[in-house]
Amino acid sequence: MTNAVVPTDLAGVTAPEVESTLLSPDISMVILTWLTFLFLLIVLNRFAWKPILKALDEREAMIRRSLADADRIKEELDRIHEVRRQSIHEAQEKAREMIDEARKAAMQASLAIAERAKKEADILLENARQDIKEETQKARMVLREESVRLAVGLAGKLIEENLDTEKNRKLIHRLMVET
Repeated sequence: MTNAVVPTDLAGVTAPEVESTLLSPDISMVILTWLTFLFLLIVLNRFAWKPILKALDEREAMIRRSLADADRIKEELDRIHEVRRQSIHEAQEKAREMIDEARKAAMQASLAIAERAKKEADILLENARQDIKEETQKARMVLREESVRLAVGLAGKLIEENLDTEKNRKLIHRLMVET
């Protein structure tokens, strides 16, 4: 047999009796244990589990709202990126159109300038021709006047030398026609 330490209140009790006492608990002790357990369960339910569950439910709701907000923000961001991409595309198209219009306008302006320059050159050329024609006519008039003076001078000299007027007239006339 083993040496067992026996509690002092069980001094007269043998080992099998101690074992039976441990295996068959006292009913009052079981009821008190159950009452304590139920009391503790009610207190924990009221003061701990309900607030903990409420906090967990609130946290779950907050996480769900955050996820929904994140999804909404992601969709909004995707929409904004799409709008930005379309805006950039439209701006590029407008820029291309503006460049094309500017090129067309530049071509038209260059053609207009070239046409105007040609007209001005034609006008200047026509004016130069007119001036040349006028100067030529003036020079002819001066030449005729000079010819007439020369003819008159020659005629005067001839008359001085020769007193035959009929012959002189024919000579002057012939000289005038030749010049």
